[in-house]
Amino acid sequence: MEITSVVKEDFLTFSNEDTFSSVIGKMRKFEKKSGLVFRNNKYIGLIVKKKLLRTKIDTTEAKINQFVQKTPILNEHADIIEAAYLMYLSNLDFLPVERNKKIFGVLDALDLVKLCLGLSETKSLNVSDIKIIKSKKINKDDFVSTVVDLMYKERLDQVPIFEKGELYGIITYRDLMRKYLNWSPRRDISAKFNKMASSRSAEVDMPNLANLPVSSFSTNDNLLTIGKGDKLNKAIEIMIKNGISNLILMDGNEFLGMLTVKNILRKIGSLKIPKNFNIKFIGLNEVKLKPYQKYNIKKITANEAFKIQRQVHNEFFLNIHLKEYEKDGNRQKYSVNLRVEFPGQIITSTQEDWDVETALRKTFNNAKNKLKKKFRGDSSWRKYYE
Repeated sequence: MEITSVVKEDFLTFSNEDTFSSVIGKMRKFEKKSGLVFRNNKYIGLIVKKKLLRTKIDTTEAKINQFVQKTPILNEHADIIEAAYLMYLSNLDFLPVERNKKIFGVLDALDLVKLCLGLSETKSLNVSDIKIIKSKKINKDDFVSTVVDLMYKERLDQVPIFEKGELYGIITYRDLMRKYLNWSPRRDISAKFNKMASSRSAEVDMPNLANLPVSSFSTNDNLLTIGKGDKLNKAIEIMIKNGISNLILMDGNEFLGMLTVKNILRKIGSLKIPKNFNIKFIGLNEVKLKPYQKYNIKKITANEAFKIQRQVHNEFFLNIHLKEYEKDGNRQKYSVNLRVEFPGQIITSTQEDWDVETALRKTFNNAKNKLKKKFRGDSSWRKYYE
């Protein structure tokens, strides 16, 4: 299954020369947590608002360049398991997606996890199958700055608050954005606070807010929790419905830890799916490709083979024949011939392109479309369709 259906083209872009104040203002206006940063129209990384909470600089003058976080880039046809593992390794909730070597969209962690609900391998998972985060306990009288540091280090959007060892409430990233950085003028913020947060003196005044007790910001009623014996699907549905990336895990009245999207992605990315196919390359060593191109060809083929496996649900063989046959100056044109063989059936596909990886992806896309048409309405095969 590919990520294509959940890629969003609604995202913020910034120049590496933009100031913090302009970036925060734009994020506040459109209520976004992240944005893509470009230098001369070339993508260089991500800026995350949560990270800006810990920044102690003059936001009206400082440029965002030094705080840009480098990220991997997903292809729009990436498999969801591959994407889950890459997002987990990057320690981010948000990754750029490319089409024809250009950034055209973004993938959000919650959207990816929602898509993973359709995998047969996830339907049997329980909350207890996921590694739980046991973060430092925050007391209701601790400073807000302590929570900000914990959220950043542990990648948490919610932190439970305790009083004498008992769960007292929860403080959320949204609460901090709304009250600590004046997230939206439409929210319930006082006029005095709005004026202070938007002034040039905010740099001096904000540290005083950081020293306020967390109980001034916490939510203490109707807390969202999940039990360790619940199905993982139930937890994911609660996260999606409420737009949060972690949940409080309870065993009765006992606090056990935090269930996070990050560790859900870790579990999904580590799923071991039995391989029911064999791959044979013809011409791979004859065409003039650089080592990294050969590596990419093998990786793309393996990923696409798993996608076909979800359609065929049977043992099959892949034969990939690569040729180079036309040249235009320094450019070389490639042809890719694909043959899929499984019991009683043969599917073939051929595509060509000046970029060998593009030709390979086009070939697999044609083959997958043929398989969909072939098995549409054929319940005897009990196929899984993307």
